[in-house]
This record gives sequence, structure tokens and C-alpha cells, in this order.
Amino acid sequence: MDASSVRNLCRHLISSAIQRCRMSGELCRLSVGLKSFPPANPPLVRISISDTGVGSCLEEFQDVKYLSDSSLNQIHDGVISIATTRVCDNEIFHYNIDLKQKDCTKRLATLPLTPKNGATFSGTEVSFSTFHSIDVLLEDITCFFKKMLIMKIPKVGIELIVDKGEFPEHQCANVIVANECIDLPSEANAECLKSGLVDYVLKHGNKKDSICNSCFTIEDHLKVGSGEVYKSYRNTETTIEAVVIISDLSEMMMDPSCFRACGSKTEVLYFNDFSPGITSQPLLKALKTMDWKSYGLSIKSISDEDGCAFIEWDNLPQDCHIDIAIHSHHNKRVNVDGNLVKKAVKLALNDLKDKNAGVLLSAHAVKIRSYAPELAKTIASLISTSNDLKFKGECASLLGIHSSHDDEESESIEDNIKQRLTSIIDQNDRQPQTNKRTRESAPLLFNDECFQEPEEYEDEAIMSEAEATNQAIEPYITKDIDTDDYVEATYVSEKK
Repeated sequence: MDASSVRNLCRHLISSAIQRCRMSGELCRLSVGLKSFPPANPPLVRISISDTGVGSCLEEFQDVKYLSDSSLNQIHDGVISIATTRVCDNEIFHYNIDLKQKDCTKRLATLPLTPKNGATFSGTEVSFSTFHSIDVLLEDITCFFKKMLIMKIPKVGIELIVDKGEFPEHQCANVIVANECIDLPSEANAECLKSGLVDYVLKHGNKKDSICNSCFTIEDHLKVGSGEVYKSYRNTETTIEAVVIISDLSEMMMDPSCFRACGSKTEVLYFNDFSPGITSQPLLKALKTMDWKSYGLSIKSISDEDGCAFIEWDNLPQDCHIDIAIHSHHNKRVNVDGNLVKKAVKLALNDLKDKNAGVLLSAHAVKIRSYAPELAKTIASLISTSNDLKFKGECASLLGIHSSHDDEESESIEDNIKQRLTSIIDQNDRQPQTNKRTRESAPLLFNDECFQEPEEYEDEAIMSEAEATNQAIEPYITKDIDTDDYVEATYVSEKK
């Protein structure tokens, strides 16, 4: 028997409960209960999803009716029971949805009311029975909740209660009692998502209930970037947040048992209105058409596995792992905007790139970077072997080097120039140049008037050497360098 229909129904009902809790604006509880009845053959499991949110209206269950056809054979007696009330109500309303009823207009039945006897509360409980294994359901709902906790939904406490009914110690076991982020602002943002994804990564993506201190002794092994975009159109407001994390595994003593089930693949964690969502075709298309190559990444394949998107990278080093989370939320129910998704992910990648030098460089920048050591050596040799003390002093002053030993001075000059070269290459790679004007205003290796205005030099020999130095450097401070330019510039510098 395929459990996917029941699993999707549970996820939908939990997501609806989250929205009711968020609408309340008060501290709420979301509780999922699993109760097994072993005497039944096959065993029967009662699933109950309750919340203390604002209460339901009948329109909320239209989607349940839509899901009912695929869920019909998975639910015992085909009935979903609903109990709901609002703070202003004096009674609790009860309904049954009969999935076996072919006429959709007759599926919903209204049951007798229950008086609240003056009590003031609100909430909803939805329940149904299924013949699925309680262990399978427990594993799936636990995984779903742990992904949901990445959102760190404010003011919502979550619990999962299991009663297997076989042994006393298995009864009423609190599997999850969580939300450690109840003090966050009611409006979520990329910072909340980033904090949640960091915790998720430190727990090896659901494989552990707590941070693995043996692998992640410090968070410096994680490189994190986030981005957020907003769009308003015809009374529809859409916000998409994205977070990208690169785990540096090379410096960690990884326990083989800690590796995730997806291995080197990246599971794209997608959330829709604060709940784990199902990957849609627009989302997959957005991920496929991203310009990953400008960040030195190449996709081997991207797949949809049971509603989750997985990216397999073509050139990712073995000591790296990438995690991506995307959250889309709206003031109205709309489809995901693929263009906004791409913009948010791009902002997150750029943020990560800006914070971590040498990370996510394009293939072009990596190629240019490989020339930097030899070029720095050539320029340093040009400076240190000069017989003109004034020229050498000017260069040393620009580089901030004051050494009395020639060998130390030459080595310092070489290291300094190499650092400047790589810094400029990284900066140009972070800020793509799209026209001639931006290329002409690219940052210089030495930003000083004596190099910009060589006519101020009184000694022509000093001026010629300064010009030769700038000529050797100039091809490498723009993005349009090629191998032939490098070879020619190096040859000219060494010849001089």
C-alpha cells in the first residue's frame, strides 16, 4: 500500500495548523498524536493533528476534499473528523468529511455542537485512521517536523506524541517538544532562516537530534550567505528568502556514520508559508536555469524525489558540501515565482562570496588566479633588482614594506603583490563587468598619484621603470585577461 497519499495529507493538515497558529499572534501549541491499536489486523493507527490557533472555517478544508480522491484507499472508513472553535464562539463545531461519498457536495456532514460552558479558547483538531505502520508514519512526521523547525516559527510550540499501546513505556512518549525561537519577531526574515539552516547543518541534516561536536567543533567551518527579495503586484505581496551554506569538511574529523543519506547531493529545502513545501516545476526550472557557472559550479543533474529537489554537482570538491534553503511566503495563495527564486539564490551566493575570499570564484577567475604567483614573482624581481634607490623606495612605500634585508624585502614584496592581485581578481569576479566603461574603472593594483601621473618623476629612468611595472600589471586588473596577454606581459617584464 502506497503511503504517499497519507503522508501528503498529514503534511497539508500540519501546514494548515501552522497558519492558524500564526494568524493568532499568541503563543500556540501544535500537537500531532499517533495512537496504535495492535489488536486490529492489520494494525490501525489513529492520527490526530490539533492546534490552539484562531479556529477554522469550512473553506479551509476545500483542499482536503481535493486530496481525498488519492487518499480514499489509505484511510480507514474514509472519514476525516474535524472539531473547531473560535474565541468568540460559545460552542465547538463538529464535521465529518466522507471521502467515500462520490458527490462532493454531500461529503461534508455537520454533527451536533458541544457547548464550551463559558470557557474561552480557540483551536482545531483533525483526525482520521489508517492501516499504515506507526513506525513509518513516526519517521516521516519526525523528519517533516525537524525540517519545519528550520523556519524557527515564532510563538509556536510543537509536540509529537506517540502511543503504541503495546508496552507502558511506549505510551504518551513526547518525541518532539520544540520551538526554541518563540521570542523572534512575528515577521520572519532571511536571518531566521539562516539561523535555522545553520542548526540543521550542524545536526547533519536530521541524522542527529543535537549538534555533532566531534565534526563541527566551531562554526567557522561553515560559510553562510543569505538573500531576500520582495515583489508587490496587484495586491499580491511575495517575499522569497534564500540561504546557502558551504561546509568545509577538509578540516574536520568526519565520522563516516555522520554522512547524510543524500551524500554529496544538495537537498534544496523548500518552504512555503513557513511550512516544508513540495517542489514545483517552476522551482525546478529556476534551479536548472541559474547561472551556476559564474560561481564556479556546474550541475550534473537535478531531480525531483518524492517532492524534494536534489542537485548533483559535476565539479564539487569532495571536502565540500552545499546546503540550500528557500522560503516563499505571500499574502495570497499564488504559485512560486521562478524569477524571484533565482534572484534570491543569487543574492545569497553573492553574499557568501563577498564574505569569503576565494570562494565560489568563476572558472575564469580561477584561471587568472593561477597566474598571480608567477606574475607577483616577476614584478617583485623587477623592483628588487633595480639599481635606482628612489624607485625602490617609492615601491616599498606603496606596498607598506620596510625591511633592511634584500631577501626579506623581495619576499615581502612578492607576497604583498600576490595578495593584491588575488584581491583585485576576487573583487572583479564579485562585480561582473558588463561594459567598457566599468572595465576602464576597474580597481588598480597600486592606487597612488605617482603611478597615475608619471610625469611628476624628474628621473626618466624611474619613470620608465614605473611605466613598465604598470604595463605588466594592467592586463590583470580587468576581467578580460587571456593566457596570451599573460605570457606577453611576463616576457616584456623579464626582458626589461
